[in-house]
Amino acid sequence: MVNWSELTKDILGMIHGELSVSDYIRSRAVCKQWNLASKFEYRRRLKPQAPWLMLSGDNNSTVKFFSIIERKTYKIRCPQPTIRKRIYVGSCHGWLATLDERCNMHLLNPLTGAQILLPSVLSLPFIRHDYNLEGQIINFNAERDRTHYSLWLKFIRKVVLSKAPDADNDFTILMIYSQWCKLAFTCAGDKAWTSISSPYHYSDIIYRNAKFYTISGCQILEVWEPHELAFQHSIVNSDSPPDVLLGGVYYLAESVDGTLMLVHKNQNKCGPRNNPKNIMCMVFSLDEQARKWKRVEKLREQALFLGTNQSMCLSTTDSPELKQNCIYYTDDILDIYGVNKYMRRHIGIFYLEDEMTRPMEHLGYRYWSPPLWLTPSLS
Repeated sequence: MVNWSELTKDILGMIHGELSVSDYIRSRAVCKQWNLASKFEYRRRLKPQAPWLMLSGDNNSTVKFFSIIERKTYKIRCPQPTIRKRIYVGSCHGWLATLDERCNMHLLNPLTGAQILLPSVLSLPFIRHDYNLEGQIINFNAERDRTHYSLWLKFIRKVVLSKAPDADNDFTILMIYSQWCKLAFTCAGDKAWTSISSPYHYSDIIYRNAKFYTISGCQILEVWEPHELAFQHSIVNSDSPPDVLLGGVYYLAESVDGTLMLVHKNQNKCGPRNNPKNIMCMVFSLDEQARKWKRVEKLREQALFLGTNQSMCLSTTDSPELKQNCIYYTDDILDIYGVNKYMRRHIGIFYLEDEMTRPMEHLGYRYWSPPLWLTPSLS
């Protein structure tokens, strides 16, 4: 009979490289030798993981994650400050960006519990704010855009990281903020956010090829490259993609083969929520030589994941449990408050083949903070 505790380090490394995150965590409980093996540098990187859907938890200290692959829900305890009093404003590389009611921002890896305090949005030079007796932000004003924000939760739209925080502590963050959808950045170790002057209003950010890419509401595609204490940027494309209706939301994504893609999602907020035609998505790819968008009719063996997270594109060949030629989406509207913040959320799958939406099984639809996709990681 095989003694599993006597497997060599190389074989254990090969096993670890084929496991999902949840199976890898379980494997550490097999025996003392397997647990020790997981802690040393000879453990190989885990295979690419399918994203989990992050949902609000049942109490103040936990969150839920729904795994599409396993069709299971995991409950995970999170460190202070209270996770239920935070909103999720971004995720990438396995890390979650959160904002609490005192405008404190954190990066959090929910699986490891690692957490990094980021500069407060109040460090932007033109913010003026008021506290109540309990130290909570009750309102603040953005003097630059002459807008009064009675609710802190309406201020941050999306946060994207250049890389997962590591021992080198070398990462950059770009965010979209305010109702005017402007840009600001901060780097590891900075004490404040730096605003970026631009005439455009931004819809989405993605990090690829060591650069940030942004798309504005008027379909201006720009590339941003960190340079010393600022950003160098250039306009890549200013032409509107063909056949796109006015309104809706734009997302940037990178295909499995590295092509830059643009997704336009138009949502009918007034129609019945169970109408499979309530949401329409159109996908385009960038011809980088001609600098023009062209319509993508089929994603083929790929699936897209859209939301407040950095958009992702996965191979359905590597993850056959995912539905190919489909877009998994979540409702990323934050500017809903009071009793309405627990309204039914739009969470589902858009099929490009028949341009219909279908619900995801095993899920409810009333969550606060709005759900987002997070790729589980132990980094």
